[in-house]
Amino acid sequence: MQPDPRPPDTGPERPYAPQAFGAGQDPASPPGSFLPPELDLPPQEEPQGGQSRSRLPRIVAYVLIVLGVFFFLRYQVLTISNIRIIGIRNVSRETVIRAAGLDRGLFYFLVNEEAIKNGVNANRYLIYEGMETVFPNAMVLRVRERTPFAFFSHLGIGYVISRDGMVLEQTRDLSAGQGLIAVSGLALWGQISPGSFPSSTDPSQAEGLVSLLGELTAWGFGTQVRSVDVAHSLNLSITTTDGHTVNLGGAEQLHAKIGTVQAVISELRRRQLPPGIIEAAKPGEATYRPLTP
Repeated sequence: MQPDPRPPDTGPERPYAPQAFGAGQDPASPPGSFLPPELDLPPQEEPQGGQSRSRLPRIVAYVLIVLGVFFFLRYQVLTISNIRIIGIRNVSRETVIRAAGLDRGLFYFLVNEEAIKNGVNANRYLIYEGMETVFPNAMVLRVRERTPFAFFSHLGIGYVISRDGMVLEQTRDLSAGQGLIAVSGLALWGQISPGSFPSSTDPSQAEGLVSLLGELTAWGFGTQVRSVDVAHSLNLSITTTDGHTVNLGGAEQLHAKIGTVQAVISELRRRQLPPGIIEAAKPGEATYRPLTP
């Protein structure tokens, strides 16, 4: 037998302790042998930045969908597009729509009645009467037209006015007044232009003229009047198409006075009496005298 060449172990004796197999230890490995530490770590979480990037396309898609729904409702459902206009005969529908600003596609919930009223009234041929909106995109707009009703001239220029006194047109062709009530006696001053009301040095003149034209319209008597004289505000007078001259006195109680005159003239025509002078300064009373004996 050959002697062991290794020197004898003179250190302290180490007791043997069997190693229990634990997590990460291979049973086939010798005692004290373990798997690499990295294989024993818990699963790593995905970095936060990666989660944000994965959500971004979905957020963008949601935003685009919401915007699409909003614009569809705004411009296809809730835009005033079904418009009914009441009260026009001569003015075109398109003219009223442009004047009211309804050609701009107004949003139903942002309709401004005051702006629509001002726009309509800015057209001298139109008067705003009212409006109603009907959900989701309809509107009923009521207007009243101004039409040529009377005519006067000043310094060689003729002016066509409506029954409320608004100047509709000005012209140098004085024949444009044919078929309209001729107005005389206005003491005019200042500039007169379409879209304005004539100004007089006697304010009661203009007021009396407007009241008189309005009552002639109310009684349906305007077509039977040839001329109106407002030179004396305390004695307004009219001349009928068949030659009667009617003195009405002042502008007070014109409604009753015109009604009386209409009844008297109808009776004179029924009796076939000649043209004359009718005094109707008192409501309900009128006297007649013929121009010729």
